Amino acid sequence: MKSILASCGLYVFLLFVILPDTFLSALSDSAPPKKWYGGAGIGRLVLDDKAGLQNAWKCHYDMVLCERIQGKPKTESGLFVPQEDLPKLHICKVLSMGPGREEENGMIAPMPDIKVGDIVVAKNPWGIGPKDEETADGKKLSFMRALDIAAVIPGGMKIEDEE
Repeated sequence: MKSILASCGLYVFLLFVILPDTFLSALSDSAPPKKWYGGAGIGRLVLDDKAGLQNAWKCHYDMVLCERIQGKPKTESGLFVPQEDLPKLHICKVLSMGPGREEENGMIAPMPDIKVGDIVVAKNPWGIGPKDEETADGKKLSFMRALDIAAVIPGGMKIEDEE
């Protein structure tokens, strides 16, 4: 019995002390590769071209999904304006809205008078979490609370083509 224990002890000693790299690499190779699905510090969402369509998302609570339609302002020479000189309001198009915020008594507080498709002015800083998520076709989407919407532009807006 002692000889069996001694040989087992010698075997364990060889595995963990003398040959640790061989033993540990064999253990780590047998594990399946880990898939990263995102999260803090991992990466941003990769969205397809259907993500920027109206009602393609279903928002919850008092959240509003908006597409930022106001580009970064440039000077006449083509230089971008620094962040501190940017306007404090942003023009957005509403893509999706939640039903409203749930109050402590369980009732749903109604959303402000905003509809999907409205052009709105959002306060700065706008949005929850990452400021913008870009779709495959370059649209910038941002989640914000209904309270972050400062105004609705009645009648929409005419978008001019850049030259």
